[in-house]
Amino acid sequence: MLVSRAGFLRGLIATTALPLTARAAPSDVDHAGAFSPDGQIDGAKPWTAMPGTGAAPLRFAVIGDNTGLARPGVFDQAMQQISWLQPDFVLSVGDLIEGYTDDRAMIAQQWEAVERSIARAGLPFIYTPGNHDMDNEETHAAWVQRRGPGHYAFRYKGALFLILNTEDPVTPMEPKLAKQMYSMVELMAKDPDKADRIIVDYMNQAKGGNTTHTAGYADADRVNISDKQLAFVRDTLARNPNPAWTFVVLHKPAWKYASPAFARIQAMLGQRPYTVFAGHTHYFTHDVLDGHDLINMGTTGGIRQQDGPGTMDHTMLVTLGPAGPSFANTRLNGLMDVAGVTGQVRAY
Repeated sequence: MLVSRAGFLRGLIATTALPLTARAAPSDVDHAGAFSPDGQIDGAKPWTAMPGTGAAPLRFAVIGDNTGLARPGVFDQAMQQISWLQPDFVLSVGDLIEGYTDDRAMIAQQWEAVERSIARAGLPFIYTPGNHDMDNEETHAAWVQRRGPGHYAFRYKGALFLILNTEDPVTPMEPKLAKQMYSMVELMAKDPDKADRIIVDYMNQAKGGNTTHTAGYADADRVNISDKQLAFVRDTLARNPNPAWTFVVLHKPAWKYASPAFARIQAMLGQRPYTVFAGHTHYFTHDVLDGHDLINMGTTGGIRQQDGPGTMDHTMLVTLGPAGPSFANTRLNGLMDVAGVTGQVRAY
């Protein structure tokens, strides 16, 4: 029995990759070119640095969730490992901090810790907001101060990237549930082996249907995409009618939800060649809908939420060639340096 993310996490706090296919891309598009934001972005930027100008091919690494309940060291070492691949940039699908607190000092500390890890890659890093990153007034304000907009677009080497925000507007967690979540966060930091045993015990109970759930988390586990954001998508696509490829990035896999907003986005995308990346579920899946790849990333540090081949800490290296993107999906505990060492201790 597979347990939904909402059922798993609310129950917990109360108590091999598939091959992906390439799609044909327009052959008359220049793949070379500089990083170019589509529209004006004032103030803080949602990337650490602009990728450098260079010839084709476009190569970028995608990572999954670091949180909730980040296992110590996994994300930090993942950034070091990804540096060995030397992509043009690293693309996050969100959930980098634990969030769900109104303590501004704690929020700042969480971001500073993540930023120190990101710096280990020595590569431009592209941010996408997740529900742990942007979940109440304080975390939203911290995002705007540090990252700028929650949704934006850019062009690079012939491709268009649409970075969307599934927390628009934010949906706070009940204080009681947040407090319970942080008891597990603290345990994971102090005794990760014990925390992992609790997680496994919960998963075993869930298989037998012997879990109890508290209301509250499910209310926050929904896709929120505002009308303003939909207008942004419409206008951006109109300005970019024929890129070599369109990559849509959002935290929650909206195609798995009853999301009228995402259905409208899919209609706007039409039959242009595109790929969608998401996270949130802590479980890797690959769907092909109407000839388009929709990729739900597993984790890059976050806790497991179910058994199965999709439970993995991994990165995906995407290369855009004349025939479309190719995908190299690599577990962190198999990505080694020249000495044959991963440096990972707790990666799935």
